[in-house]
This record gives sequence, structure tokens and C-alpha cells, in this order.
Amino acid sequence: MGASRPARPQSGRGGYRVVHRPRWPQPAPPDGDDRIQEFVLTGELPVGHPVFDDGFGRFHDPQAAFTMVRHLGEGIGQSHFGVPGDRVGVFYRFGLDTCDVGAWRRLPGPGTLTVHLRIRPDKMIGGVPRSLEFDTRLAIDGADAGTGSASLLLLTPVLHRSHREHSRAAVHAAVPGAPHGGAGAPEAGTAPDPEEVGRAGKDNVLLHDPVELGGDRLSAAVRPAAAWPSQGAADADLPSSLALEALRQTALLAAHRLHGLDPRHSTPAALHTHFRGYAEPDVAMRCAAVAQPPRQDALGRRLLPLTLTLTQAGRAVTEATISLVEDL
Repeated sequence: MGASRPARPQSGRGGYRVVHRPRWPQPAPPDGDDRIQEFVLTGELPVGHPVFDDGFGRFHDPQAAFTMVRHLGEGIGQSHFGVPGDRVGVFYRFGLDTCDVGAWRRLPGPGTLTVHLRIRPDKMIGGVPRSLEFDTRLAIDGADAGTGSASLLLLTPVLHRSHREHSRAAVHAAVPGAPHGGAGAPEAGTAPDPEEVGRAGKDNVLLHDPVELGGDRLSAAVRPAAAWPSQGAADADLPSSLALEALRQTALLAAHRLHGLDPRHSTPAALHTHFRGYAEPDVAMRCAAVAQPPRQDALGRRLLPLTLTLTQAGRAVTEATISLVEDL
């Protein structure tokens, strides 16, 4: 699922700043929850990033926005909601509705992302939240770029370690021949061309051995690429950013091969994910996409809704719905 730890973006790859907007002495919002806190996150979308900028230069990568919010999450919990410093943050839901993908087209320069956040503490125990709920409004260079949502679970170290140990044991019991100790997944097979999954470099392709199943389904093996960040420790789970990228690549590949959408001009108009469990980086995974019939959006562009599932050892670890739009 990808644990969250406070981190600073690397120099030259997009920085950000956060402003807290105190609500006092303003009245409580209409829902009556006076625990909600509001923030404004502003940052440059990365330029020269080895992954987010490895494409055709037409769209900003939504992963950059998710990464900013993910880095922010646990630190906000500690500074404004009384979350102890040893808690481990795990994002288990993430959603984005762009409203109009035109705002995500790249212009000269890095682009400035502004995210207005309303964060609500939930599952309170002794005045300390066990989760935070995020509602966001996004703008890029001042243009409305959509809305988003996220759910962050805050676990004690003991509980997080217990979940990880149980998950890892269950996976290796189901796949007795799987390597242990971070030895790596099985060797990759035939990969699609990078442009079919919206990337320029073959080192960023996560999919291998894709298979079309009928006229509306595609399945592919997933193997972490060397250019993608890992958690480092042998017992760490697969980063959520890598799971999101596997879903995005599978959606683009399915849209291209099943319905002829051009991956160079296609991007998610909507993305909603549910991380159902931990994924182990050293055990084989597959991502399957089921495409619905394509239709047109309000501007007459081709729009393709897909349902995707990332599986490992016979269980779903991530489920998602993605609507791709072909913006020619």
C-alpha cells in the first residue's frame, strides 16, 4: 500500500510550500465538523524527473500531485492533529477528477500546482485520529485542474509491523517458490513498446507479456523497473506510486490495443483507486483491465472507462477505475 513518511522533494525535481488557513473565528462548515483544518499546498510540477517527465511532453503527470499530497500527509497529522511521531501513514484510497484535461497540458516552464486541502480527522481514539480524510481542489497555473480525495490510515509501529508480517507470510505461503529477502521477481518477458504505455524510455516500462482476452480485456505481468523508487528494505512493501503507475500503463496499453486510442495523446480524466492490501516487491504480479465501450466526452473527444485490478498470489491488492480521454 505504500507507507508515508515526511520527505522533502529532491532538488530540481519540484519543491512545494504549505500554508495553514486557520478557520477561527470563522463559523464551522455546513457539515458541523469543527475538527476540519484547511491548507493550501503550492509547488512546481517537476521538470527533468526521471519518471514523471519520461513521456511525450504533452501532459503533466498526475503522480506528481499525488506525491506532493502523500509527502504532506503524515507531517500534517503530527503538526495539526496530535498524531504521535511514531505513527506510520498508509494511503489506502486516492481519487482524482480532472474536470477538463486541458488544464493538465504542459506549457513552457515547470507549471505551478496549487492544491486547496480540507483535512478531517476520523476514527478518534483518546482524541487522536487513526485516519485522515483529504478533500482537495487543484489548479495548474491558475486554471481549474479538478478535484481529488484521499484517505490516510495512521498505524502504530506494532500494528503496522504485524500487518506487514502477516501479509508477507500469506503471500509466500501461497507462492512457495517465491524468492525471499528482496531477491527480486522473476525475470521479465517481452515488454510493450514504451510509447504504448505513455513513456519514452524502456527502463520505465513496468509491463511484460501482455495478453488480450476477448475484445474488452487485457492482462499483463508487472515487474518493478530499475528507474522506479523502492522502499529499500527487504521486508518493505511495494510503493503506492509504483502501483499507480502499473495501473496507468495497463489502462493506456488496453486503450491502445483494444480500441486504438493514441497513448501519446491520452491521459486520465478520472482515476479512483482502492489499495486493498500490501504488495510484495519480490513476488510476481499481474494487472488486468476491462474496458467498457468507448464514448465521447462533452467536447467530442474519445473517452474510455476501464476497471483495473492489480493481483498478487491470487488476491487483489489494488482496484481502480480509470477514464482515459484522447486529447488530439
